[in-house]
Amino acid sequence: MTRPTRRVLIAVGAIFVLGLIILVLVPALFGGRIANRVKSEVNRTLNARVDWAAAGLGLFHDFPNLTLRLDNLTVVGVGKFEGDTLAAIRQLRVVLDLASAVRNALGSSSPITVRAIELDRPRLSLVALEDGTANWDITKPTPEAAPQAKAAKPMAISLRRVDISDAAVGFDNRKAKLKASVKGYDQSLSGDFSQNLVAIKTRADADTVSVTFAGIPYLNRVRLALTADVEADLARKSYTFKDTGLRLNDLTLGVSGSANTAGKNIGLDLGFNAPTTNFRSILSLVPAIYAHDFQRVKTSGTIAVNGRVKGDYGDSAFPSLALNAKVADAAFQYPDLPLPARDIGMDLAISNPGGSADSTVVRLQRFHVQMGQNPVDASLTLRTPISDPDVDARVTGKIDLADVRKTVKLEGINQLAGTVAADAAVRTRMSYIDKKQYDKVNASGTVDVGNLTVKGQALPHPLAVQQASLRLAPEKADLRTFQGTIGSSDLQASGTLTNLLAYAMRDDTLRGIATVRSKHFDLDEWKSGGGGLQIIPVPPKLNFDLDATVGELIYDKIKMTNARGRLRIKDQRLTLDDFRVNTLGGEIGLTGFYETTDTTKPTFDVGLKMTKLDIPSAFQSFVTVQTLAPVAKYAIGKVSTDLHLNGALGKNMLPLFPGLSGKGSLQTSQMVIKDFPALEKMVDVTKLQFLNNPTLDALRAAFQIHDGRLFVDPFSVKLAGTTLKVSGSNGFDQSLQYALNLQVPRTALGGGANQAIGSLISKAGKAGVDLSAAPEIPLGIQIGGKVTSPTVTVEVESLASSVKQGAEQAVKQAVTQKVDTAAARLVAEAEQKAAAIRQQAESLAANVKRTGYAQADSLVAKSNGPLAQAAAGIAADKLRKQSDAKSASILREADQKANALVEEARKQASTPGR
Repeated sequence: MTRPTRRVLIAVGAIFVLGLIILVLVPALFGGRIANRVKSEVNRTLNARVDWAAAGLGLFHDFPNLTLRLDNLTVVGVGKFEGDTLAAIRQLRVVLDLASAVRNALGSSSPITVRAIELDRPRLSLVALEDGTANWDITKPTPEAAPQAKAAKPMAISLRRVDISDAAVGFDNRKAKLKASVKGYDQSLSGDFSQNLVAIKTRADADTVSVTFAGIPYLNRVRLALTADVEADLARKSYTFKDTGLRLNDLTLGVSGSANTAGKNIGLDLGFNAPTTNFRSILSLVPAIYAHDFQRVKTSGTIAVNGRVKGDYGDSAFPSLALNAKVADAAFQYPDLPLPARDIGMDLAISNPGGSADSTVVRLQRFHVQMGQNPVDASLTLRTPISDPDVDARVTGKIDLADVRKTVKLEGINQLAGTVAADAAVRTRMSYIDKKQYDKVNASGTVDVGNLTVKGQALPHPLAVQQASLRLAPEKADLRTFQGTIGSSDLQASGTLTNLLAYAMRDDTLRGIATVRSKHFDLDEWKSGGGGLQIIPVPPKLNFDLDATVGELIYDKIKMTNARGRLRIKDQRLTLDDFRVNTLGGEIGLTGFYETTDTTKPTFDVGLKMTKLDIPSAFQSFVTVQTLAPVAKYAIGKVSTDLHLNGALGKNMLPLFPGLSGKGSLQTSQMVIKDFPALEKMVDVTKLQFLNNPTLDALRAAFQIHDGRLFVDPFSVKLAGTTLKVSGSNGFDQSLQYALNLQVPRTALGGGANQAIGSLISKAGKAGVDLSAAPEIPLGIQIGGKVTSPTVTVEVESLASSVKQGAEQAVKQAVTQKVDTAAARLVAEAEQKAAAIRQQAESLAANVKRTGYAQADSLVAKSNGPLAQAAAGIAADKLRKQSDAKSASILREADQKANALVEEARKQASTPGR
């Protein structure tokens, strides 16, 4: 090899190595600066907060250009949309011209050139409020630069392509009452956007598209495909559509015309029509039919679909539109089902002269279909759908549900039978209903159901309705009768619906009152496959008052009888008002609520009264008793409680015990404690045989529940002629922390007890406490460990303290006996004032909690879209916790003030010479 050749190769190699070094160093040296530059530029120009979790810069994805990658990009609103997430994108890739990026990073005033944009899994929530404010209107107006202001470095756009994959978009224009959702959206768009005149090619697909206008669904989970060639004049912001096709399931529409941007409005001049006349195309828009073997369905009949949109669309503008769809002499039949749907006809026209969405008129002049021997006919006219829906609707016909199953494949339905007959008409404006001008409302007719049977995957047990009849009237709809069963449970109901038309026409809350009766209702039939109950959601958009009576109610194999009370369903909350059942030898009363605004974590707040329940039965039946009062496993007797409890429920409808809080009191009959490990251990230590399976006199005790434990206020109980004082707590983890004081008569000592207690007396003597002549020996006992493996200790310090406390108590009793009538009255008055303080505090605390929870509920209710709802849920949980803490603080401070008041009165009453 010659020397010149060698030099050339060395030079080429050096250049190659230098190039590789540059490829490696450029992203490392300038990546952070470029990412920060992009973030600063974006936030400077937008009324929103833009952020991302991570950024990366590389040369190899779109060589020789730089690729800026932003992971978990979010755009969060400000102002009216504070905290609402407008966009969340798993990954955004921006392809930048390498030379322009480096020059800009080195300080040059030349712009960064953007070549391509790629979005992976974007999630958009687009909302326009009633006043027209839109959360996507986030571009700041361009201010005029001050004379001496330093101009920001520009960012140029020289796009060649835009790619979107797996997008989900929610659109809610509340002013226009227009809602749309798109899921599984992919789009590729290409063209040289550096030119003023661009030939754009775009291809788009979506798994599902749904569109609702003024409460009427026009598209429901329809698959979309779009191909479009567009001539774009970017300088004039005008776009002309050529060779554009829109496919909705099997319905293909040809689209032609133009669009342009003028200020904040979009000018439209579009026409569309269906090139095919086959009924099959429009039938594909029925989700239940398209989802099952649609390619095998045989069809006949013709359709005609065409329309036009012309004019400006914007916050205060609406284009003129016309849509016409006709179906004539149509029929369809599955080859493996015996009955066809035949004589199908439809004449639908939607029109608007322009200017306002409220000018839209929907006319379904005719709809007819026949299944088996039963025809169904319907018609609808809807005017002023935004301001004051004006409805004229009628339906008449009868459906044999067995024929429906022979005609249409229904997913998840194993059995369907019975008849539904309707002959009903409504002619009204919503304003008549809102103003209760029922003399202007024309509503009449009936809907009758007979021998209905439904069985399927969604129902764990079959639903059967022997008879149901609904009669329409201007002011209300009367449920004259309802008789049915679900599984083995029977149900009878009657009542009135007072908002049925508003519920049907604009999704208002359905209100009503009803009387519900059942001879036997089995909640165990609603258990999941794992054996536990599933979360039962309280439906939204319902406001019902129910007077319920159940002769026999079964829950977790517990038989309850004579269940009765009032129930209210409102705002996804079920409220019980003095609901009572007889069970386990006594009675249980419930007052409170169960709420499922968050269906993954229901909450409850109830007052529970149990009267004379059999303790062993209660322990065996209720997990809550097993967790809160494990000693009940070893007790025989009856118990009554007055308990207030609140917290959350898990997926199996059992309380989430770590977050449980409450307080209450209990009283028992005479009880036998049998085989309780803690008492057995006490017998081992003290040798006192009267502690072996003792019988306790009736007792009263108060307790509180918080921080995963049940805390028992100090109480005394008699057993075997002695007094046992108890205080302490037990945990939901079955741990024990109790202090007992037992006054043992000397007459009870003997045998091993004499020796065991004698050693304790000896230790007390060494501690300075003389027990040689004491008629009773006070034992201080500490119980720890677990319920099934307890620890028991008797400490000298506790023993001496107990003796001193006994002496002090004797002195106090002597003083108390000398207190005159005036002193007793002083203490009584203080206790009355203390009770008033506590009562006022409880009222204030309840109001604080109720207000906080209402604000939390309102926060969740006002959120729109899954992202906004998730953020609102977190904020609502925080607000509820703050309300709980403030409520607890009010009660705690009031309790301290009340105790101090009573204590001061007692000191004054016991002061000598007062």
